[in-house]
Amino acid sequence: MMKNIFKISLIVSFIMLIISCESILDENPPSSISLSSFYQTESDAIAGLYGAYSLVYNVSAGTAINYGELNADNLAISPIVSDAFSWDEFTYNSDVTGGLWSSCFSGINRSNEVILYTERIDINDGTKADIIAEAKALRAFYYFQLVRAMGGVPLYEEPTVGFDNIYAPRASEDEIYNLITRDLSNAVTELEETNSAGRINAHIASALLARVYLYRGDFQNALTYAQKVIDSGVYNLFDDYAAIFKPENDNGIEHIWQLQYLSGETNNTVPGNFGPRGIAGDYKNSFWANTVVGGGVAPSSEFVAESPQSYRKSATVADHYEHIDGITGTITMEQVYGGAFPYYICKYDDREAELQSGENFTIIRYADILLIAAEALNEVDPSDVQKYTWINRIRERARNGVETDLPDLSGLSQEEFRTAVLEERRFELAFEGQRAWDLKRRGLFLETMRAQGKTVEDYMLLFPVPDAQIKLNPNLEQNTGWE
Repeated sequence: MMKNIFKISLIVSFIMLIISCESILDENPPSSISLSSFYQTESDAIAGLYGAYSLVYNVSAGTAINYGELNADNLAISPIVSDAFSWDEFTYNSDVTGGLWSSCFSGINRSNEVILYTERIDINDGTKADIIAEAKALRAFYYFQLVRAMGGVPLYEEPTVGFDNIYAPRASEDEIYNLITRDLSNAVTELEETNSAGRINAHIASALLARVYLYRGDFQNALTYAQKVIDSGVYNLFDDYAAIFKPENDNGIEHIWQLQYLSGETNNTVPGNFGPRGIAGDYKNSFWANTVVGGGVAPSSEFVAESPQSYRKSATVADHYEHIDGITGTITMEQVYGGAFPYYICKYDDREAELQSGENFTIIRYADILLIAAEALNEVDPSDVQKYTWINRIRERARNGVETDLPDLSGLSQEEFRTAVLEERRFELAFEGQRAWDLKRRGLFLETMRAQGKTVEDYMLLFPVPDAQIKLNPNLEQNTGWE
């Protein structure tokens, strides 16, 4: 299955789109396919599940970078991009969330279809329960993207058919989170510990629950589920930090859940967007690749200055690179850009493929779980020294044998450890879509961004509900400040 899951899901998504479109018509011609008649066998249920999975591509990778990084302090629009970029400057309007909204609710609706119609299929009870649990976990994933970004949103536990139930009002955040934790808890209990690459299993559900509970400030549950992943013994850290992000290491020991890409068919745009931007003149493509790369983003000057010196830093950002021909030698960013673009993000380098990168995008990995466990334990029992074991494993790898870099932590007060683990997350998980969410859950987002010179109003802790949806649904209300 592996990366070909996406090819299958695209076909299924097209079929499901046709079915969904037909379901809103008042008359259903006898020759057309209805959803209820589509779901007849186990294979049909799996096909519907792949259709639900296909929307994960729309809300991860580049979307995760926009929501979790570009509107935070680590990442900025490339300084040689001429046009202002709304994500970086907080100048977006109430239509910016339209893609996230439509993709998530499409994924939720497809998940609900799988849940409802699979229940009616005459198949093995265990298989049926697994398919339904996986669909519920997907539903939880999509709702988590929505509720973090916009707060309470309409809550649907059944598929919408025709115009029935499409005008639901916004549920409270607590109601949405109750559904998320219930669905993921069911997946932890029901699903097997292994599954095909890209599909949710019990360990992935536990990891997602740990992330959800951490975001909610429920540290005991965050610790419980992070500990479940750790105690499973299934995952470990790569010895080499840079190895995490190499295409040849996809679905490796540290990757808990990855979005599957296939070069030339399902291309990951993140590596090309993070490479040095091609410019006109003597350097043309800046010798980075054989094609003109997007190069739309760059590390902020604050990130470069504040990132502690270590091997991890050198594997995350760089001020030079080798010519793509392998002969010419090293070229500095200063040579190419004259100081306008001093560093680029080398974390996702895939120069051979670049615009057709097949490098997977990691949704959650083991290092994140270790840091969740350390942070949660510091809140639950600050005297327990196990928290140092977890965070120091991350730091040991990051220094890569250089003892003077990132020494082990010990003897910190509870508040000092809070600061230390947040900083460790900042640099360990840099440009993976987590920074803005970490700042928001810790109540540090506004002051951090204002210190960086950004004009950020209090209400911008939440994103706007798309205006188009408010016009369609008279029961929806806009988030305060975005009216």
